[in-house]
Amino acid sequence: MRTVLASLLFLLLAGVVGAQSPSAPAAFAWPTPLPTTAPAPQPTVMWIGPPATSYTLDVRPLGVTPDGDLRALVRVVLQGPQGVPARLRRGADFDYFSSAGSTQWQTRLRYGGPAAILSVRDEGVVGLRVVANRPAALGTQHATFDTSTWRGPRIAGEALGPHLVRLGWFPAVRSGDVRVYRFDERGRRTLAATLPAPASSWDDVTVQPGRTQRYAIVRPGDETSLGVVVPADLPVSSLDLLRGKSAWLSFSGDPLDDDAYSRLDVDRIVATAAHAGVRSIELRLAYGAFDEATPDAKATIDRLIDGLAAHGIRTIGWTVPRAASFEDLARNVAVASYRTPAGNGISGLAVDLERGEEFMGDGPAGYAGLRDYLAVLRRAVGPRVLLVATIEDPFLEHLDQSKFPYREIARDADVLQPMTYWRMLGPWTTPERVREAVGGSIALVRRLAERDVPIDVGAQTGVLSARGAPPGAELTAAIEAARRAGAIGVTIYDWNGTGPEQWDALSAAAW
Repeated sequence: MRTVLASLLFLLLAGVVGAQSPSAPAAFAWPTPLPTTAPAPQPTVMWIGPPATSYTLDVRPLGVTPDGDLRALVRVVLQGPQGVPARLRRGADFDYFSSAGSTQWQTRLRYGGPAAILSVRDEGVVGLRVVANRPAALGTQHATFDTSTWRGPRIAGEALGPHLVRLGWFPAVRSGDVRVYRFDERGRRTLAATLPAPASSWDDVTVQPGRTQRYAIVRPGDETSLGVVVPADLPVSSLDLLRGKSAWLSFSGDPLDDDAYSRLDVDRIVATAAHAGVRSIELRLAYGAFDEATPDAKATIDRLIDGLAAHGIRTIGWTVPRAASFEDLARNVAVASYRTPAGNGISGLAVDLERGEEFMGDGPAGYAGLRDYLAVLRRAVGPRVLLVATIEDPFLEHLDQSKFPYREIARDADVLQPMTYWRMLGPWTTPERVREAVGGSIALVRRLAERDVPIDVGAQTGVLSARGAPPGAELTAAIEAARRAGAIGVTIYDWNGTGPEQWDALSAAAW
């Protein structure tokens, strides 16, 4: 009897233990994508409190830049009933026009509301016109200012990284020559450049990292001396960081936005990246000259970079240029030199080069900016820093050299990264068609680059159009096609829009 009872007890305990020991590990819980609507509707104007019923313009000088531009900040000051300040949440749209120079609208986060920066190179009176497109009832406002009444230095010099110094002067010299002299360590003066009019700036690409360089700028009727401190060299980064699987990740500095930094689940992002076999994350840190790692967001971003580094996952700085200006380029260099308090830093830059008013602009000026941007950045940071050129896909967008400067960008890029968003850019909605799209893109990028440059494919994973997100089978086909065509890796766009099905496909893909 005791033997029978002992046997029954053993079987009972074995059953309990068996019930508590799962036969297979639980499936990893992939993150779900943020809510999205496609195609995206026109944004609704949203206010914090009562809406604006009128606005005025606040124009303030920002000084002379190393480009030789005198810049002014133009802020739209929104007012509600009885002149009470109105606080914009999102969705308003204003156009800025000037009688001289150029204007560039700024993200609402940079100056706390609608704003633009006006740049001029000649002395005189400048007229401004600001038009409210949304809400249109706010109408149009005008302002004028005279640059000759603004006080401050008219010569500017600053290092644009460890290998380039830019000197600028205002107003631009329209007749005669400008001579630039360099001083050596013993104070001896040597002519470095003679610049015929029109001239407003000059780049010195002979500087040494970690030193102070002194100059004399001689304009008709004027001579000015100044010294420029050149920063130390940047850490080495290589294209090996992009070999394999990567992902773009963006966030907003506004805690009320859907993709706010405050909503980033750092631990889950790190766990997801590690589980999917992601080698690097391209983290968006600059929009034009705007630093997206705002003071409020910095602690979260530092934790993310440190968490990824602890798992051997590198962070590449994703930047979105808007003008080939000193301020814009300098923001890229600042991203490349970013370090957390723990000492983990950014490993190279993924520079998002695109057309359109949200990016580098349209027409001849936009084309010239796209053509020249990476060349200047390369000279500034030197040859040791990884530069990934994120480019528009020539195959899916039917582009050639006359519409997008692929050849010039390829000269200074370590990697070309076409944005091959097959569902957004065309009806490529089967695995077979996706393979065709990816293969065609890689082949055409190589031909337009006119050199053997490594290619990393930017692959769509989220909802970017009415065709929706690509199913896992399409992402698998894209990765297979990229590998067969000789790409060094694939980067998914983007983290916030990627769902469990796409994460499954990415995780299962070998590279």
